[in-house]
Amino acid sequence: MLPTERSVRVDPLLSKLSLAYQNADYIAEKLLPIITTAKITGKYYVYDKSKFRKVRTLRGIGASASEVGYGISQSSVFTCKDHALKELVPDELKDQAENPMNPEVDATENLAERFLIEKEYDLATYMQSASNLTNYTTLTGVNRWNDYANSDPIGDIETGIESVRSKTFKAANTLVLGQEVWNKLKHHPDLIDRIKYGGFGKMSLQALADLLDLDQVIVGAAGRETANEGQTSSMGYIWGKYAWLLYIPKKPSIKQVAFGYHFQHKKTVDKWYDKDREGVFVREHDYYTREILTVDAAYLIITAVA
Repeated sequence: MLPTERSVRVDPLLSKLSLAYQNADYIAEKLLPIITTAKITGKYYVYDKSKFRKVRTLRGIGASASEVGYGISQSSVFTCKDHALKELVPDELKDQAENPMNPEVDATENLAERFLIEKEYDLATYMQSASNLTNYTTLTGVNRWNDYANSDPIGDIETGIESVRSKTFKAANTLVLGQEVWNKLKHHPDLIDRIKYGGFGKMSLQALADLLDLDQVIVGAAGRETANEGQTSSMGYIWGKYAWLLYIPKKPSIKQVAFGYHFQHKKTVDKWYDKDREGVFVREHDYYTREILTVDAAYLIITAVA
């Protein structure tokens, strides 16, 4: 039974569908894993590097043991903000839909896609800025990876891995590539030769990860419509011609180094019937915020390819 014009109710099935919806092209939630929070507002703790300082552990007879702590340098407050979109499902569309078509499910997936695009674009824009990721290099001319005769992508990547390690004592374990970068890099002779003679099989993301001793190589393949409403369509890749080395912990924890997280309070889908529009509005709420914990866990390569 549809809700009345003024009745808004959360639809648990559509909410579950939205939570489960994934599109492999989007990577923001892989780079900044989701941490679910019970409250909209909370604190997270940033640990300094004091735990790496050598201390005296020798204890004299009858003396107290030396005391150390976690070295909390500051606490930060996060607030999960309400992001919301809605879509009208007209009665005419529902009346004409035949199994297995379900216009309300289609609307929910469309809304979920829009949220993913925003989250993707927001994170990519942040990560493409050398003002934000101050640990970076810019490749120019023959050093760009599309120059197969002169460039050294393995050396550049190993420099990034070591740069993260030198600042956090955690080696970068993830290589992130824009789709345009992967399109060129996967044909680089240096990589092809090492994979060919190193027993890694054919070129693939996993083979590249194994070659570089990384946990994973992730490609940002998502794109977006860059033209304004009413203009000629123009599609563009979100992640651009950049590459990144990141340290992403296998299991989120407040006591370890991490590039960042998405703190999410809840995601719900509600709906109501609009008599004037003669259709059901499907609306999604996603309460989340993006938090960067330490930029030391990231290394940016600008213009990796021409």
